Amino acid sequence: MLSESVLCLLTEDLLIRLLEKLGPDRKPWRLVCKDFLRVESVSRKSIRILRIEFLFGLLEKFCNIETLDLSLCPRIEDGVVSVLLSQGSASWTRGLRRLVLSRATGLGHAGLEILIRACPMLEAVDVSHCWGYGDREAAALSCAARLRELNMDKCLGVTDIGLAKIAVGCEKLERLSLKWCLEISDLGVDLLCKKCLDLKFLDVSYLKVCFLLFQNDSILLKRQKVDGGEG
Repeated sequence: MLSESVLCLLTEDLLIRLLEKLGPDRKPWRLVCKDFLRVESVSRKSIRILRIEFLFGLLEKFCNIETLDLSLCPRIEDGVVSVLLSQGSASWTRGLRRLVLSRATGLGHAGLEILIRACPMLEAVDVSHCWGYGDREAAALSCAARLRELNMDKCLGVTDIGLAKIAVGCEKLERLSLKWCLEISDLGVDLLCKKCLDLKFLDVSYLKVCFLLFQNDSILLKRQKVDGGEG
């Protein structure tokens, strides 16, 4: 193993490249070498929080992340988000591009909107299986003007009104999944296709929508019928 005295001679860029080459050995190196531990804190781009107790410390440590996965933290709720963003060290929000909130059923529309507004570079959000989500949460998501990908599978309360807010607020949307959003009809999907001109993929599986709406060949449409057949 290289001595720390040798590593101290290397630039931060070279240390980052070495760390990327280590593969499975990255963790032991981080534990025994403070230089690698330091560069990982600035170079790591993705974290998945396994326990909410570690949330504050990890976000303070890894402030340059682009992806944050909170799908294994069902205890995340509005109060936690408010405290998290009220702290002075919320620099992790500046470069965040992907936010995974799948099954984060404790987070309501108020906390979701605060979180979305705090992340100006956000391009992808996953709120799938947040079965209680409806139009207020859709309105919160519409605050992400740069959004390109959105997964709302099984957000059972979303109606055409909520979809309209997303269509108006997120005009750069390219991929959208609405699987099992049963309250959405032809009206909402039609407006979406007219407003989001960059839309390339749309999953409307199990929705009762009419295929006559889809005249744009540039949109890849996916639809699974309730009886299991492809539409």
